[in-house]
Amino acid sequence: MIHPFWRSKTGQIILGGCGTQVGMVMTFGTLFVILAFCAICASTNLASLSLMQQIEVPTTPQVSGQPPSTSPEEINLLRVKLGSLAEKVNAVQYTTIVVTPTPTPPRPMITAETDAVNLRSGPDTIYPKIGRLPRGESLQIVGRSGDGAWWLVSAPNGQFAWAANDAVVTAHLDNSIPVVTIPALLVQASSGAPSTGTGSGAMSADFVAPAEAASPAGSLPPLPAGTPTAAANASRRYVQDTLGYKQFVRRLLLPTVSESYSPDGSQIAITERIKLYTVATDSGTVRTLLADDDAITIIGGVVWSPDGQYLAFVADKVAECQYCRQVGLVRLSDGDISYLEPPPSSSVDRPRWTQDGRLLVTSFSDNLAEGAAYIYDISGQGQPASGTYVLSSSHDGQKWLPWLPGAVWQVDSAAPPDSYYGE
Repeated sequence: MIHPFWRSKTGQIILGGCGTQVGMVMTFGTLFVILAFCAICASTNLASLSLMQQIEVPTTPQVSGQPPSTSPEEINLLRVKLGSLAEKVNAVQYTTIVVTPTPTPPRPMITAETDAVNLRSGPDTIYPKIGRLPRGESLQIVGRSGDGAWWLVSAPNGQFAWAANDAVVTAHLDNSIPVVTIPALLVQASSGAPSTGTGSGAMSADFVAPAEAASPAGSLPPLPAGTPTAAANASRRYVQDTLGYKQFVRRLLLPTVSESYSPDGSQIAITERIKLYTVATDSGTVRTLLADDDAITIIGGVVWSPDGQYLAFVADKVAECQYCRQVGLVRLSDGDISYLEPPPSSSVDRPRWTQDGRLLVTSFSDNLAEGAAYIYDISGQGQPASGTYVLSSSHDGQKWLPWLPGAVWQVDSAAPPDSYYGE
């Protein structure tokens, strides 16, 4: 007997065939997928909401027009910070360093207070009179004799002279005044050392030229070797520390070979194997004096004359030759260049100025150590050196301002021919 269920419409649908059953399966399957997707979305939203609640910084709503509430602990912490800041401000206030410029010390001077004072070519009355210092006029002291009885002074016309201590009144003396044992050779053009006389007539008109001021033969006292010509303990500035040098070398492709101050310190002479320059010490303004060419190659050894009017330098001939080394001269006023006339079949090297404006060099054929010392004037004519010479500062000494002192050099057959060069 058939169950009543199967006679109903539901039973008939079930028994109605495969197509009907497949349709029902697809319908129920679709509903299941939709429900599963909704469940996943709901779970994801709940998780996101929970995470946002965990990382959200709670803020306390403020009522417009009312300041935020501050706890007593926060107020105390703010007071501590303000107190610490005030202490730092006070510390800065009381540790401020006020830099005041150091005044330039006055120069040592002599003054003729009663009568006109005789000025002589050397530190003794045996030397001839070369001028007079009028009453009331003053001159700068640049040196003194070993016994302190005479002062070496710089005259306004660029010459040196000696004045007796007992005939003048001195002022502003200090320990930096060097002891100078120099004969009448020092009566020559200086580098323009300033005079602070009260007028242009501080030296009377009978001040004579160096050649007329020479002492009689045999009247000069012996000169001790190594006597300084300038203060050795003065405060000095190195040439490579100047602004002009630092600015100039930045432009060079090659390193410098030699450099030296002018006597007054306003310029620096520099060589770098290609050119010879002068550079303003404080501004870096450059003047090119000489460049190498097909004839010469610049070696270096640049050194200023004591009056600042000439530069001596060392160069090599480029053409093939047996005797190639030369010493050249540049006249700064017009840039004129000349070369010393070497002895026959010889080269010359090692230029060193004397205090009276001549050049000592070493003449040699093959070996510098076997050469001979020669003395040249600025015309380029020379002769074998003999006797005693008062040296200006060396090449290394001119790398400092003021220059390191020169010395007195005695020609000695037992000493190397270029022993004058490094003293």
